Amino acid sequence: MLESPQLAAEYSGYSLMPMVPCFTATEIERQELSHLLAAFHRRLRVERRIQSLRSLISLWPVVAGVLLGVYAPTLRDLAANSSAPWAVTLLFPFSVLVGERGLHFSWDTAHALAQILLYLQFPLEGLMARIVLKHRVSLFKVLGRVTFLHVFAVLYLVLATGSLSQFLTN
Repeated sequence: MLESPQLAAEYSGYSLMPMVPCFTATEIERQELSHLLAAFHRRLRVERRIQSLRSLISLWPVVAGVLLGVYAPTLRDLAANSSAPWAVTLLFPFSVLVGERGLHFSWDTAHALAQILLYLQFPLEGLMARIVLKHRVSLFKVLGRVTFLHVFAVLYLVLATGSLSQFLTN
């Protein structure tokens, strides 16, 4: 063991045999390179962790949508018990839209789709917001697009049910 120049240099720091200068320079370069590679891999791990945290943080609209979707039946009940009968239509236009006669769904199908859309409306809107936010659009523009979708559904309901004409005649 003491006769090997590598082992002697590694274990004792001193060699009993004379070392070739070329060998020591190559060994130093190898150690420097291994340190540089280790630092590079550490930096890559840190960057991957940061990227995974960013991707998890970018899911906040979907998480908010799921949380609102869990409380959607409670929100619907609160809106239905209020003094404004149009509140349910404004909050859940897609659930109300499924029950329209123009779509020609049976009562059972319309009721089942209304329940499904009641739970899925907010998570789907959160997913839509996340997709739009990926394109570096401001939060106000995202809210405007989601609001436009609601307004469009409510406008369709108003026109399809004829409630606008009832409102204008009164």
